Amino acid sequence: MKSITKNSRKRNSLLTSWLVMSLTIVLSIVLMGAADRLENKYALKQDYSFGSLTTYGAVTQEVLDTLDTPVHAYALFSPGNEDLALISLLERYQAGSAFFTFSVENLAENPLLVHNISDSLLDSAVSTDCLIVHSKQMDRTRVLDANDYITADFDASTGQFVASGAQYEDSVTEAIVYVTSAQLPSIQLLKGHDELDLEEAAAMVDFLVDKNYEVRSVDLSRQDTLSNDGLLIVLSPRKDLTQQELSDIMAYVEKGGSLFFTTDYSDPHDLPNWTALLRYYGIGIVPGVVITETEDAASYYESPMYVMPHMQDSEATTPLIASGQDRLILVGARALTLTQELQTDLQVIPLLVSGQAYIHIIDEDNLSMERQPGSPSGTFTLAAHSNRATKDGTRSQAFVIGNSTLFTDQWLHANTYSTEFMLEVIQTLYPEHPEDLPIAPKPAFRRPMVYDAIILPALFTFIMPALIMLAAVLVLLPRKRL
Repeated sequence: MKSITKNSRKRNSLLTSWLVMSLTIVLSIVLMGAADRLENKYALKQDYSFGSLTTYGAVTQEVLDTLDTPVHAYALFSPGNEDLALISLLERYQAGSAFFTFSVENLAENPLLVHNISDSLLDSAVSTDCLIVHSKQMDRTRVLDANDYITADFDASTGQFVASGAQYEDSVTEAIVYVTSAQLPSIQLLKGHDELDLEEAAAMVDFLVDKNYEVRSVDLSRQDTLSNDGLLIVLSPRKDLTQQELSDIMAYVEKGGSLFFTTDYSDPHDLPNWTALLRYYGIGIVPGVVITETEDAASYYESPMYVMPHMQDSEATTPLIASGQDRLILVGARALTLTQELQTDLQVIPLLVSGQAYIHIIDEDNLSMERQPGSPSGTFTLAAHSNRATKDGTRSQAFVIGNSTLFTDQWLHANTYSTEFMLEVIQTLYPEHPEDLPIAPKPAFRRPMVYDAIILPALFTFIMPALIMLAAVLVLLPRKRL
């Protein structure tokens, strides 16, 4: 009887132990799940990243607080290459607004994802490691990649741009603002005259879109109309305007519209209607290419044809000069002439001027770039800004430059301040600016320990072993005497 009672108590005790352990496990799982949900919902995870990369500031909080349009971000990563800092930041964005969501996707497993997101997305714009920010309601998309997350500064000692900080927050927040904006400042890219097309100008167009401009093509020969609320950009036309097209553009500029115009040394010079339009702004184009004198080494890069111009003070350029962002390279440039006539309604000033140079006329029978007898020489205007009063009292502005690669070449974007120059010029010509979010880049890299003199590391190298040996002697000598 005692044995039966003892076994019964043992079974009850074992059952109670299993029950308590099971309840403890279930309760732990429930608590862990609840804690995980709360952590994701309210972004409770601590930010231990260097420079607080995964935390956003007051500007982003204001954007998320006012967000009333659903936005979804697709974080595309190849397996094993996930950007954990970006994912952690997106988790905080998702916790900060009910209208922002994101998902981590593998493009290799879901190749149709891009076409399901937006018909306007080009395959070339999407990679296996990028972030697609999409607003279905606005039907607008922005693609970000690693280049959008890192800032770079020019190092004069090495002559190269070096990574200086991280701008995850700035890039993602600006993308949200872009895809949800009801109306964006408009850039009108003229076509129909053998200008550079959207593909040839892809680097420029991508930059402007990244800065929250809306870029659209305008073909006047197909009865497209110019909006007075948009800036007209003409990239190196090789065919002339018709008389009707010239009239359409003049109607646009006389209502206060502004012109951003590039021309290249290889473009035809005998385009009468384009010449008439530029003459309205007091600017002419000189045939030939500007070649820098080899003795003026500070005014060219590697080749005398790669002109490094001197930036002149103006409304558009003074901020760049003051901040040291005046390094530009014009790969084959035309010179401009500015009107010398005294006109009270016209002001024309140079923005970029060459060093000592000469103008070489391209001749298929003579490919030498050497100075020819009678070649004009001296310093030449390479870019100019014109401000002209119209008949009804409004003002129309024009920017003209004898080079297009400054704005369309990706290498120049990465290795010069061409994008900063382009943005300052556009914002001078065009009063409608995209919203500029004051989000400063964060430090992304720890500075290495650097000693100004060799003596300190030398002292550590020799003194520390000597101190250890001295300590050993002080311990061992008394033992030897025992």
